[in-house]
Amino acid sequence: MLRQLRLFFLIACLLSVLTVSAVEFEKRVPQDPGQQPAESDNASPAPAEPTSAPAAGGSSGGGAAPPNTVAGSQQPQGNQSVASGGSNNPLSGLPTTGSFGNTIYPGMVSFLEPTGSKSVSPLYRIDSRENVTFRWEFESLKVQPVNLTLAAVGPQSATYTITQMGGAETSAVWHLSDVPAETPLFNGMYQIQLYDQRGVSAHAEPGYMAPATRLTIAFYNPESYRPLTGTDYCPTCFYDAGNRLLSHYFGGLGVAFGVACVTSFMFIYGLLY
Repeated sequence: MLRQLRLFFLIACLLSVLTVSAVEFEKRVPQDPGQQPAESDNASPAPAEPTSAPAAGGSSGGGAAPPNTVAGSQQPQGNQSVASGGSNNPLSGLPTTGSFGNTIYPGMVSFLEPTGSKSVSPLYRIDSRENVTFRWEFESLKVQPVNLTLAAVGPQSATYTITQMGGAETSAVWHLSDVPAETPLFNGMYQIQLYDQRGVSAHAEPGYMAPATRLTIAFYNPESYRPLTGTDYCPTCFYDAGNRLLSHYFGGLGVAFGVACVTSFMFIYGLLY
């Protein structure tokens, strides 16, 4: 009886293994490529494609407008950019007149070139071939100047008008060749003045440009090199004089030092013996 149960259990296990193997084999068998899956009854139909396209260049009929177009004007595509009428001028759009309260600071001018420190001023040579370039920027400006005047005031209050320009300019070049012969440049310090149509003595007003008078430059007159010649020229006289002075002073010092050493020795000898 026990042997029959064991045989029955073995047969049942074999049948179970064969059944599982058959199912796995059916899953691994590839389907026929020509066979298409059945469509669902609830699938929505694909949208119909237009049967005709508008002819190139448009037609007199009520055809659809081309893409990227608004009211007949083509819009930029991709990396195209729309041309703008703006200006890179930082003063563009500012009024030429206005009235502001005391909470608005006066406009300032900062020179970018040349620049100097409190102890050293930019130095230039007085030469008709030399030019001085000025560059500046505006700060806290609410009113655009109508025009600008760049001037230099030298020794004895001699004033040189460098140039007069539009109110939005930010640079100017002083050609020293344009300096009048009747008022030449001299060695010394020159104060640079930049002011608007109100003049260099205009008071600081809110929003308006305050006159700039803090920049100072210097001019020097170069002299051509001339070598020293003649009987009075002696390149080694300085060194010879120095040697003579040393021998003169050290001779006396040597004698005094020798006498002091002998005296000290005799004094110490007398104390000990």
